[in-house]
Amino acid sequence: MRVRVRSADRIALLLDFDGTLVNLQRHPGDVRAPAPLKHVLSCLVQHPKLFVAIVSGRRVRVLRRLLGVKGLHYLGLHGAERSGEPVALAKGTATAVSQMKRSAVAQLGAFPEVWIENKGLSIAVHYRNASPATIRAARETLSRLLIPWGAAFRVLKGSCVWEIVPREIPGKAAAVRKVLRGLPAGIPVVYMGDDGTDEAVFAVLREQITVRVGRRGVTRARYYLRTPGDALRFLERLGTELC
Repeated sequence: MRVRVRSADRIALLLDFDGTLVNLQRHPGDVRAPAPLKHVLSCLVQHPKLFVAIVSGRRVRVLRRLLGVKGLHYLGLHGAERSGEPVALAKGTATAVSQMKRSAVAQLGAFPEVWIENKGLSIAVHYRNASPATIRAARETLSRLLIPWGAAFRVLKGSCVWEIVPREIPGKAAAVRKVLRGLPAGIPVVYMGDDGTDEAVFAVLREQITVRVGRRGVTRARYYLRTPGDALRFLERLGTELC
């Protein structure tokens, strides 16, 4: 890996945010980006060999506020937003999203320790502190409430969250492929992620430098780091190797 990185003329560094660069919190609004992370990202985006992007389920405007690093590229809402510009949904899809949100609030809102985050084009159903029985009941309710819309939506499994997104939203893997088509062919790619929403990216980047952050388990990533702190040290080392 070191030889490949050092010898490349251009490198794509694509990074998930929650659980990868920052520790997960009880509520996503409690997450803060530590100063050392901002510093290393600021250094990396200035390196002429690097294209650096955050690939996240969060909205781009939220990521910009949390990081505040000039020069970063952003793929938000699992590829639905690129640098703040949302994908345009068909009129029928937009109507279905509005109806689905109302149903989700009505049917899932009463479950203890389950709360719904409105992301505009999608919703996230968080259950980090819910009991196993509550999670099972909420999962069953979610499956039932999506039935009227057939295949209009898909459920992305994150870390203690279900992301309900229209099928028109491409997902992280498709968004990453689109970004790479705009970069020099054959460049090395480093992708770091921590949960099920990143596994599709690991799968399409089989020959690249893919890193799973978090507890060990079945993964398509080629490498493993235990914590966001380890990920930060990896990025610091990457910057050192390139200088």
